[in-house]
Amino acid sequence: MDSMMGGTMALIAYLAPLSLAVVALMAALNLVRSVDLMVQLGRVVGIGSFLLLLGLGIVVFTSGPLVSPLIGVGEVGIALRLDALSVMMSWLVTLLGTLLIQFSRNYLDGDPRQKLFFIRLYLTISTILLMVLAGNLWQLALAWIGTSLALHELLVFYPERLRAIRAARKKFIIARIGDVCLIVAAVLLAQAFGTADLGTIHAAASAALADGNVPFGAAMAAILIVVVASLKSAMFPSHGWLLEVMETPTPVSALLHAGLLNAGVFLVVRFGELVFLSTPALILLIVLGGFTAIFASSAMITQSSVKVSLAYSSAAHMGFMLMLCGFGAHTVAIMHLIAHSCYKAHAFLSSGSVIDYVRHTGAQKLDHAPHPLALLANMVVSVMVFLAVATMLGIDITKRPGETAMITIFMIAVAYLLVKGNSGKAPVSVIGRTMLMAALVTLAFFALEVVAEALLGRAVAVYPSLDTPTMIAVVLAVMAFGIVMVFSAFLPALVNHPVWRSLYVHLKNDLYANALVDRFIDTFRLAR
Repeated sequence: MDSMMGGTMALIAYLAPLSLAVVALMAALNLVRSVDLMVQLGRVVGIGSFLLLLGLGIVVFTSGPLVSPLIGVGEVGIALRLDALSVMMSWLVTLLGTLLIQFSRNYLDGDPRQKLFFIRLYLTISTILLMVLAGNLWQLALAWIGTSLALHELLVFYPERLRAIRAARKKFIIARIGDVCLIVAAVLLAQAFGTADLGTIHAAASAALADGNVPFGAAMAAILIVVVASLKSAMFPSHGWLLEVMETPTPVSALLHAGLLNAGVFLVVRFGELVFLSTPALILLIVLGGFTAIFASSAMITQSSVKVSLAYSSAAHMGFMLMLCGFGAHTVAIMHLIAHSCYKAHAFLSSGSVIDYVRHTGAQKLDHAPHPLALLANMVVSVMVFLAVATMLGIDITKRPGETAMITIFMIAVAYLLVKGNSGKAPVSVIGRTMLMAALVTLAFFALEVVAEALLGRAVAVYPSLDTPTMIAVVLAVMAFGIVMVFSAFLPALVNHPVWRSLYVHLKNDLYANALVDRFIDTFRLAR
């Protein structure tokens, strides 16, 4: 496609975020007085934006990326980049945003400040779209900061809810630290590569990865980007605010858990080749992500509050996605991101049924510890199922170390599924269903990976060559997940052990990380 025509088509995508911002501005200026009219306009804009981006996405998938001309001076300005990654993210944002607009109309019906809520909601969705569609470092940084500030206004929507205000203040401070790191990373990248265009940085980082000539500034920027992503996605120990924002309106919780937490994963994937240049960045992703995934999923089972359990669940998912990024499995991380966003949006928007669901699934646990040989046998069965499905699909699971590690963790998870289904005196029908489910889960896993790589293509970097320190971190992460699986299987036999009782108390109290962060935050007095 002609570059001028492609640039013009990319400019059209600005209609999606700007039209929603215009509706918010008109409402703020009282040009739109009726809440019903405001909701109707927002819904029309949301549906129209989704269809517009769907059409542009078809062009991207058939003809290649679309990049708009830079609007600004020199390298400083704004520009849109439509590739497979930004298109899929924009589809997710517009779809969930439209659903949240409709849900909020009923949820806040009769609230005297309903109009103000919609103004803030529209601005937040608009800034998220500007972020995922950014083709320039400076637009990305400004939109990143804008999403955080807009979300803050939603978090403090009910000023009389003191716990929500305290959590928002905590997040505000953590987010500002992340903003500073992102700005420094952007400056380092602009100096290292001489450009602020994300496409050019992508190509330069790929060239540096190929020839091994890594600019110092780029390596430092990669570490800072991982730090920013960790702060955004509520990695341990900065996750405490996520547990305390449950008193915000339900649509805000849905938007937060289904969209804004994912921004950290998006940022790492957007700068995938750059992150691959830095071994410390990859190790940091694996360590922080893996530990948070294990810690949050373990702490989740100790909570009596369903909403807090969902918050821990979100942190665990974010940690697992970032760990996958450390393995180099960026395509799988993005598909996980999309699936998690849809699941969490449904979870919060149908909170009544979620409570029943969590209670139901929480009762599905092992009644007694399995025999060690049974555990080993189920692990062998899991490996055989994975090898059989991989062979059937023509996939070599030993080709790339990062992919092998990811598959090993999934095999461990399937083995635990088999242990739960085959334990005790389970009927033959239950064992059969469990085996069938294990095979279907394995098939779905490989299908997801194949589809993800086919859709995201060259827009997302995958599976770099891992050096020795990174390989050690990968192996230790896999071993940690294996140990947790074995511990979970034998938990019924350990439940009354003093060590488990002590660990239970520590987990229930968040390993006291949140209390320490609170003590640090209390040294700041923000007048908000």
